[in-house]
Amino acid sequence: MKKTFNYGTAEEQFAVLNLPDKKFDQKLPVVISIHGGFWKDKYDLGQFTPLDQQLVDAGIATWNIEYRRVGKSAGGYPETFLDVTAAINYLAKIAVDYSLDLGRVVVIGHSAGGHLALWAASRYQHTTDALGEVIKIKFAGVVSMAGVTDLSAMWLDQQGSDMADTVPDFIGGTPEETPVRYHDASPIDQLPLGVKTVLIHGTADDRVSVELSQQYYQKAKDLGDTVDLIEFPNVGHFELIDSKNVAWQKVQQAVEDLLTK
Repeated sequence: MKKTFNYGTAEEQFAVLNLPDKKFDQKLPVVISIHGGFWKDKYDLGQFTPLDQQLVDAGIATWNIEYRRVGKSAGGYPETFLDVTAAINYLAKIAVDYSLDLGRVVVIGHSAGGHLALWAASRYQHTTDALGEVIKIKFAGVVSMAGVTDLSAMWLDQQGSDMADTVPDFIGGTPEETPVRYHDASPIDQLPLGVKTVLIHGTADDRVSVELSQQYYQKAKDLGDTVDLIEFPNVGHFELIDSKNVAWQKVQQAVEDLLTK
């Protein structure tokens, strides 16, 4: 069963709940899906539709969120962050009606979505600030697929390319112009996370360097977090969201493991 909910009044403020057809005796675990696309509004939550279906077929409810993005939808800093928080917290409003187990929730994301997933996992019991309220759900884990873990490093890596303005367009300036925004919005600067984390990255990724996940992993480990890094040799950026690729199968296995431990 699929049902769309509006968590806000803007056109892009909605999420899709997908539930297994089979009835279960216990409440359903939930995966929150956050799509990527470098925070631009020409990409949408449809990226996760086939992936979510595989999770649903395995008996897991999915919550695929859309959010305001850079472009006509007028997203970016802080709107994108406000939307992610609101979409996740909306789950608490529908959990009873749809038999959702908020004690077993994993958030996953790809690329820019991986950035938002890691950031969201840092917001549980956080102080309300310019990026919004606290996340009210304590995650059982987070899975980042080729996630942008460090916005300053991503900006530097993209200089000299046709993507040079991607991060400044999202944040509203360069690291030199808006250092506080870069700090507050970068997952690596929010460590330790205190949430079980799995980082999955292809070594041949030419969009988001595997070094970003490697650096995040090392810092998280040094600070005492429970974190795993899975690298796929000769795998690029988009194989991770190919429902038929072995890389996605590893993502699904990681999700299932986090929901059962």
